[in-house]
Amino acid sequence: MLTAQSRKTLRAAAAPKVFEDILVYMDEGAAAQNALAYAEALVPEGNVAALTYGMMPDYPASEFGAEAWIIAQREAEQEAEQREARLREKLALNGSRAELRRANIVPGDEGRALAAQALYADAVIIGWPKANAEDQPAKAFEGALFHSGRPVILVPVDHVAKEAPQTVLVAWSTSREAARAVNDAIPLLRHAAQVRVVVVSDDRGRREASPGDDIARHLARHDVTVEVRHVPSNGELIYRVLLDEARFVGADMLVMGGYSHSRTGEWLFGGVTRDMLGQMTVPVLMSH
Repeated sequence: MLTAQSRKTLRAAAAPKVFEDILVYMDEGAAAQNALAYAEALVPEGNVAALTYGMMPDYPASEFGAEAWIIAQREAEQEAEQREARLREKLALNGSRAELRRANIVPGDEGRALAAQALYADAVIIGWPKANAEDQPAKAFEGALFHSGRPVILVPVDHVAKEAPQTVLVAWSTSREAARAVNDAIPLLRHAAQVRVVVVSDDRGRREASPGDDIARHLARHDVTVEVRHVPSNGELIYRVLLDEARFVGADMLVMGGYSHSRTGEWLFGGVTRDMLGQMTVPVLMSH
């Protein structure tokens, strides 16, 4: 009869190390280039695809006449082809093995196009510029998060990784979004050397009898050993508490639910997701 340890060893050997099929949002910026390098380090033997956009005219032919529209369409296609050629050259120079794809879209369709491609990937990776940068790919991020059914990993522009995360911090709350994020992250959690579940309490309202213990037991059934830590917010914003914990344990990934409240409400009044987007210091896996 197999022991529990033997079963664990067999399941670990049969399971993929992390993910097998990754989609990366790609443009010519430094954040996207860094995200691609991160993806290739995350799945050294898996498939990596990079999606770039060609921006087409977004006005009807009748507005300026068919001839003018055809000229604008042709020029946009030529520009998209040139951009794709520059990216292919850069990928080749960097020794990238990624498959470059191009989707011709009109402005505003970034999220829809990325989500459509993400349906056939295990996860989406998006490079994230520094706070307040004008080129933050917010539409691509929200499209993938809300419409692909896949986890989205945001990678800060200055984060460098040579392998899959070894120390992972899980931000746990009893919400659908947090449960989805934990489930999506299980391949990463099984691969990590250390997993810490953090429950941030603000001392308001009713608390669970044993916050974090149930998800720890669930993860144990997936051969993930975790340490549960309960952290009072002491009036601090939750995202700051989480980033402080990430620094304290040396985490190289944070797992959390994305937009547990309405997206509009978060942008108007503040929320953990919105705050994290502006201040993240390590890669963040989000699911909705």
